[in-house]
Amino acid sequence: MKKNRYIILMLSFLTVLSCDIEETQIEDNSTKVFVTKTLSLTPKKVLKETPFGGRASHTSLVFDNRMWVIAGNGPGIYYNDAWYSKDGTTWMAAIKKAAFSSRTSHAATVSQDKMWITGGRFVNEMNDVWYSTDGETWKEATSNAAFSPRSGHTMVDLHGRMFVIGGQENGVEKGDIWVSSDGVKWNLVSNLAPFGARRDHASVVYDNKIWVIGGYDINNNFLNDVWYSPNGFQWFLATPDADFLPRRNHAVTVDKNGMWLTAGTKNNDFTYYNDFWYSTNGIDWEKANLVKKFHERTQHTSVYFDKKLWIINGYAMNNGNPDDFYNDIWSFE
Repeated sequence: MKKNRYIILMLSFLTVLSCDIEETQIEDNSTKVFVTKTLSLTPKKVLKETPFGGRASHTSLVFDNRMWVIAGNGPGIYYNDAWYSKDGTTWMAAIKKAAFSSRTSHAATVSQDKMWITGGRFVNEMNDVWYSTDGETWKEATSNAAFSPRSGHTMVDLHGRMFVIGGQENGVEKGDIWVSSDGVKWNLVSNLAPFGARRDHASVVYDNKIWVIGGYDINNNFLNDVWYSPNGFQWFLATPDADFLPRRNHAVTVDKNGMWLTAGTKNNDFTYYNDFWYSTNGIDWEKANLVKKFHERTQHTSVYFDKKLWIINGYAMNNGNPDDFYNDIWSFE
């Protein structure tokens, strides 16, 4: 009898160890007890007002052990600056007037030990490509890339190659994919990817794959599909209808175990989300519980830095801030 109890206890212990955030099963001779673990995040407003002002449709990167904010637009202004922080609280201007022109809805990534930006919009869409090793000095790789001018696109690095995905020009969505190893020469991967033409989507690299999530398509649909590619050329549908509701101008960032999706635009009636979702496989998404209030927003950025999830600025109509641009920075853990 003692031996049997010992075996049962050991099996129970191993069962507990094998469970993650979803469910824990504890078993004895007579009963089964299920304990559901809730994924919770504690929001903290790190800064009420940033030194770089309220803005949206900017880009954020983690580079050289720092968080970066690059360009974007604020109330009546378009930026061409670059700011950095080592702790999320103290921000310094690497440069307030960079060599690249002011822009918003551009794309950025880190590749080959450099920060890269491409495209975006000021008066018209652009297709230039710039890079920097320090955030202060920016060099132009090309003023006229092979891909057409665009905004609302994404750019990611996979194994040292940069991919530009989708976007829009003059209100027409694009479904093409381009690849480059040097930022100068760009080759067409696909004129129309399997996931179709879209803008204001999110793209990240996770689990050695490129992921394209949500957005706004050529038929004016808000999307909540999830696609992935192991190489940028072959694409597979993870789910056509994820657990989160359709959206655009959301943000997705990656920690060591999964992907975080945050907020975004709900519909064309100027309503927005303030929800957080997490996935380890791109198929199943779990909504996180926020233990404190976090305001709805869109066109924000998110990064994972110093073992925390960060949200930087954004926009929402009638949010109580001047001109509706958020000027805050939040951390979540």
